[in-house]
Amino acid sequence: MAVPSHQVLCSGRSTRRVKMERKFLGVIVVFVGLTSTLLPQSQREVRGPIRVSPDHRYFVDSEGKPFFWLGDTAWPLFAEYPKTEAEAYLQNRATKGFTVIQGVLAWGKGTGFESKYPIANAAGDKPWLNDNPATPNDAYFRHVDYLVEFARQRGLVLAMLPTWGYYVNDVQVLTRENARSYGRWLGQRYKTATNIVWINGGDRIATGFEEVYRELAHGLREGDGGSHLITYHPCGSRSSAQYFHTDDWLDFNMIETWTDWPQIYPAIIADSVLAPRKPVVLGEGAYENGPEYPLGPITPLLVRRQAWWSFMAGGFHTYGQNQMWRMEPGWESTFDTPGAGHVTMMRKILEGLPWWELTPDQGVFAGGVGSERTLNTAMRSPKGNLVLVYLSSQCAVFLHLDKIATKQVRVTLINPSTGEKRQAGIFRTGNLNGKTFPDGQAEHFSTPGHWEDAVILMEEVDEVGK
Repeated sequence: MAVPSHQVLCSGRSTRRVKMERKFLGVIVVFVGLTSTLLPQSQREVRGPIRVSPDHRYFVDSEGKPFFWLGDTAWPLFAEYPKTEAEAYLQNRATKGFTVIQGVLAWGKGTGFESKYPIANAAGDKPWLNDNPATPNDAYFRHVDYLVEFARQRGLVLAMLPTWGYYVNDVQVLTRENARSYGRWLGQRYKTATNIVWINGGDRIATGFEEVYRELAHGLREGDGGSHLITYHPCGSRSSAQYFHTDDWLDFNMIETWTDWPQIYPAIIADSVLAPRKPVVLGEGAYENGPEYPLGPITPLLVRRQAWWSFMAGGFHTYGQNQMWRMEPGWESTFDTPGAGHVTMMRKILEGLPWWELTPDQGVFAGGVGSERTLNTAMRSPKGNLVLVYLSSQCAVFLHLDKIATKQVRVTLINPSTGEKRQAGIFRTGNLNGKTFPDGQAEHFSTPGHWEDAVILMEEVDEVGK
């Protein structure tokens, strides 16, 4: 997030050329509807609390089933959204297919706009009596209780920040002396909630204040007995791993890239290989329609790139809309912006696959991998029976079909913004009769001319190939 100047800134060879846009006649086209129902998670009560998977790469619900983190950003949810608007927002996000909502309990308008103490909610209640974190205000938290239950009934997890980092780092209202008691009180109050995740921090570096954040985390643990996951939200171009990766209370890592959105993929890759292994979430990237980014306004295409890069790196994504989190005039009309539909379309595409088995594999590319703002990415299943590729722009690539460990492969092109599917055909792979492609031989694919980006799905198939 933007900060005022007085604050620290955190700152080709081929055996067959196949152009996917050719030969529209005879191509099967399928649409995945934007309004399709997502039965695994959306619009049902959360089976939680969510946990970290046994291999420490993703999340599972209380039944051990994979839980797809697709977050949205509503920092002012508890403090500034009036009750009816909060209900409408949560219902909209559940219907669209979001699974996690990030919001702040003790909120003061956000980085660069903070009031000295957390602001009151729409009913006039502040989170702390006498602005003292040691004395939480029950009236304020009764409203929080209501929203927690409202969200649970709609299949939403609330990822709650106890405070914005401003009240630790800048004005030091939350200190080593009162952080643990505040955390303990919160942990006890929401101990039995099944749809809670805690986010420590709040858009700040932890350096110099590590012990305050640790006290807060230990208080949460004491209060809820370890019932809920905890992470840490740093400021831009930072990761929680830089401060707390080996702390027992940090269950998964969270990254903020803010203006450095081209660094999403390498940042998540870097955290995912750390020991001990922990899941990684992009907690804050560049907001849709945000005007202040050096690389230009954040268009729906750039929203999709951020979301797909997060997943293709082995992590998870949190979306955000600029006018909505800032509560600018007319913010209520931004619930249905294109980016929100496109990131939930990503989930709809992936929910039809064993997404939790996929791991990054850039070795799929024989050429055309791209870099930075136009990076193309690939994932592969451990058995080699599925490969997923994201083309982030209008481009051509060469792909090693022998990455599929079967004799034949069906290739499908998917439009990430609409869900439209085009069946490209069935191809023999380099594993035919146990042989592999000679070095340098691969299939050529490209983004259709009227698409901005594309997903390529390569799956094993038993049919006779062409």
